[in-house]
Amino acid sequence: MGGFILRKIVSHADVMSGKPHFVGTHVTIASIMQKISKGMNIKQIVAQLPQISEEDVVIAIKFAEDLVSKPF
Repeated sequence: MGGFILRKIVSHADVMSGKPHFVGTHVTIASIMQKISKGMNIKQIVAQLPQISEEDVVIAIKFAEDLVSKPF
């Protein structure tokens, strides 16, 4: 996983129950993926979560893709 992505996404046991989220926010990667699975596009997600950018949504997708691309 790229260093840039890891600087934007963090996980701490005492914040958001340890779920990966964007630095300085309570926006989890899971919440973004749920919105995508419900049919929302990037612009709709950013309109609903103004504390993140369109680039952040793409980063969340890449992060999730990397996680599911590894052997189970």
